[in-house]
Amino acid sequence: MCTENIVLKGLTLLNDQHILRYFLGGNTSDGFYSLYDGFVSQKDGDFLWIIKGGAGCGKSSFMRRIGAAGERAGYSVEYAVCSGDPDSLDGVYIPELKIAYMDGTSPHVTDAKIAAVDSAYIDLGAFYQREALAGHKAELEKLTADAKAQYVKAYSLLSAAGSLRMGWQEKLASGDERQAALARVKSLAQREFGKKTRAQGKIKKRFISALTCKGLVTLPELSENLCTRMYTFENRYLLGNAAISCLAEAAASAGYDVILCPDPLTPELLEALFVPALSLGFKCGGRGTGSSIKGRNIRLDRSVGSGKRRELRACEHLCEGLRSEAYASLLEAKRLHDAIEGIYNPNVDFDGVYELVDKHIAQLGLK
Repeated sequence: MCTENIVLKGLTLLNDQHILRYFLGGNTSDGFYSLYDGFVSQKDGDFLWIIKGGAGCGKSSFMRRIGAAGERAGYSVEYAVCSGDPDSLDGVYIPELKIAYMDGTSPHVTDAKIAAVDSAYIDLGAFYQREALAGHKAELEKLTADAKAQYVKAYSLLSAAGSLRMGWQEKLASGDERQAALARVKSLAQREFGKKTRAQGKIKKRFISALTCKGLVTLPELSENLCTRMYTFENRYLLGNAAISCLAEAAASAGYDVILCPDPLTPELLEALFVPALSLGFKCGGRGTGSSIKGRNIRLDRSVGSGKRRELRACEHLCEGLRSEAYASLLEAKRLHDAIEGIYNPNVDFDGVYELVDKHIAQLGLK
């Protein structure tokens, strides 16, 4: 199984139109880790359509058509990519219209807050041909149970990799070495953010990377569309994660709104930070980090004594082996899910699904 990092290329920007993609959930050492509660801000006027329905009923296609219509109309569009299948969508958001659509089924079950006021349901399950599907019950039960077992296996492997990372890799840098690295970061924070001059900045969380059936997948749009400057930190001793946590606190304290990106394996750490008002980004280094922006590389790892390198390589090798096995399980879960969809797809009234999405597109004024 190939475990090299995959970078999914972004879409072209038109004028001030921003097309962004990110993950709202991840397959992590803590199991499925969700950021879906922070997808939109209903208290600030966003309206959320929650799509319900099982496998193969067209949820992703529905949202893809909404997003494409928004792009054609010249609006900025944000896509929440599915970590279970990076070719699929879990959400779409058009900020100028303050409207969003989201898959509200497991593992990111969502319900309306104030029904018909700030959210409402779309039931695509109504388009299943139930009589035709009734004869597939036993097959669907087995495929569903087998897919669940593959996720259990994948999460146990990722949990072990996360334990090695946090219990071994993170401890390789001594307290003094960590403080020396963070002293450099605090000077950088002072130069970039200055002192507190306004109210505490708002914090939004997004994943730019996820561990998927395709391996480690990185989405570059937040970097490329929000930043003109980028700092990249060495991170083999996890000093880059600590640096970004320090910078995030400093930026928000100085009054800047920030986007925090949790690490795809151990989400208690941060992989990246974006400060849109300054067109500035910070990220942890590594293979294929997903951004073509030129910037400054900060060599934090040189603060750690060279005697730790053999132990570091051993830890990295073990973690990579565990992740590789997890990717294989996620790929098998995807194969089983595709088999489930293969049963459902021929028994869905897609004409009805597309008629409904066209109605939504018309109501949004996108036709």
